[in-house]
Amino acid sequence: MTRRLRSATGVMLAAALLAAGCNDTPTSATVNAPVTPVTTPVTVTFPGVVGPGGTVSRTFFAQMPGTAVAALSAISPATALTIGLGVPRADGTGCLLAVSAPAADGGSAQVSTGVAVGTYCVQVFALAQSASAVNFTVALTYP
Repeated sequence: MTRRLRSATGVMLAAALLAAGCNDTPTSATVNAPVTPVTTPVTVTFPGVVGPGGTVSRTFFAQMPGTAVAALSAISPATALTIGLGVPRADGTGCLLAVSAPAADGGSAQVSTGVAVGTYCVQVFALAQSASAVNFTVALTYP
């Protein structure tokens, strides 16, 4: 009787496995969803502080060709600063600027340049004769 019970259990287990494999609902292979490409520009705003003769830079990655625009504003105390766009230095110490524009004492400035897919940077710098640390805001738009 033990042998019949084992045999019956084995047949029932095999039938259950076969039945589990049969389903009326068709299945498809799992496919990772495609990455949606960026189709509109990205805009980021960030505050910063730069000391006399100092620089502050930030890198960004353009995901498609287009135009990068950086605007410098909210300079406090009113001090002459300069903003620029370029590519990061190989040694990681700031930017090699392609374009730059000065912001007169407390004013604002904007620069723009065409970019291809790749890594770029925006940099703000103060003159050495600045009296103290200067607060500012940069709005950066890039593809």
